[in-house]
Amino acid sequence: MKKIKQLVLASAVLATPFLAHADMKSLDDAALSGVTGQDGISIAGTFNAQIGKITYEDTDASGGSLVLDGIHLPSVTIADNAPLTVDVVTTSITPSGGGTAVATQQLQLGLPSITGNVKVDAVRVGETGASIGSLTVSNLNLAGSQVRIWGH
Repeated sequence: MKKIKQLVLASAVLATPFLAHADMKSLDDAALSGVTGQDGISIAGTFNAQIGKITYEDTDASGGSLVLDGIHLPSVTIADNAPLTVDVVTTSITPSGGGTAVATQQLQLGLPSITGNVKVDAVRVGETGASIGSLTVSNLNLAGSQVRIWGH
């Protein structure tokens, strides 16, 4: 009885690859034209950011600094119908010293219309000086920009 169980188990293990392959069928051009697929990912959403301050320091003899204090990017939006895209692309890159171009796979970030404003609460001359006003950058838009990332 033990030999029969072992034989049945061995037969099942050996038959498994054939069962997995049983439903695979080749596709002709007409059937293949109806197949669709996607690659990459899309990112959308609303993002809020804040930077405490940015300081520019003058290095000449009289010194001094300019401080942008309280920087806000409220509700920067990437719409669902125009998301940031992430794809893998191949680009031919010629080495910096010259030579034959090499096909290089890269991670490509496609920047869509990213809308929003940048607000600076105070602009100060010197670290503790009185504010000379505020600053707003309106209608920020990075549409069509691309960033490619790869190792070397």
